[in-house]
Amino acid sequence: KQWYQRRVAITAGIPKLNERLEYIQKKLPWIECLDITVDLKVPPEEMKSIITDNFKQEMLFYKQNQIGAQQSIARLQSMGIPTLRPEDYFAEMVKSDDHMRKVKEKLVSKQLVLERTEKVTKSRKMKKLGKKVQQEVLKKRADEKKQMMDSVKRVRKGKQDDDDFEINTTEPESTNKKGDINRKRKAKDSKYGHGGKKKNARKNTQESYKDTTSFSSRIHSKPKRSSKADQKFSKSARPGKNKRVSIRNKKSSKK
Repeated sequence: KQWYQRRVAITAGIPKLNERLEYIQKKLPWIECLDITVDLKVPPEEMKSIITDNFKQEMLFYKQNQIGAQQSIARLQSMGIPTLRPEDYFAEMVKSDDHMRKVKEKLVSKQLVLERTEKVTKSRKMKKLGKKVQQEVLKKRADEKKQMMDSVKRVRKGKQDDDDFEINTTEPESTNKKGDINRKRKAKDSKYGHGGKKKNARKNTQESYKDTTSFSSRIHSKPKRSSKADQKFSKSARPGKNKRVSIRNKKSSKK
């Protein structure tokens, strides 16, 4: 009963709606309104699947708009109305140049702040990574040192072979054969002798007299330096008191 009453009210209001539509409708030329109707003529079987599929609905709307645009362009060209913007067309911006300059400066400042923030963040990450790597390296070195010290201790105690770590705990053998005398021993022997009899050891013999290998003209040709005492007495010393008196008397007698 309610449904019937509602239907009667709707049908009773249709004439008034048509009357109002004719009142507000303006009969203007097509160029003023540019309205166009496109009928795709979709079969009912396909329409059932389109109703439940959003993608198909969007494709239907796209085709409808495309066909309407093509028909409108063809109609405008038939009327002699240009549909493309000329190359020398100049349109003033809605916003002023000062406003756009401020917008540009704002965008540039935001970009700089963003780049600076990213750079700081990246540098912090690199520092953390560097510290982490450094700590790992130091830890690795400490572990290697500890392992080496433990190995040396085990080798010294004889619990492990020397060949595994290439550690030679034995003393190196002397390069000199048994009975050889080193240079230090030879120098001392030449300076202090070999012991035994020392009497007449520095006397010349026939062989030493003929041996001139140790003679050096640079050393042996220089005169012997005098001592301080010799230098003191070599100078002209002042005569004594009696000597001076006798010399004075001689000089006075001559006058």
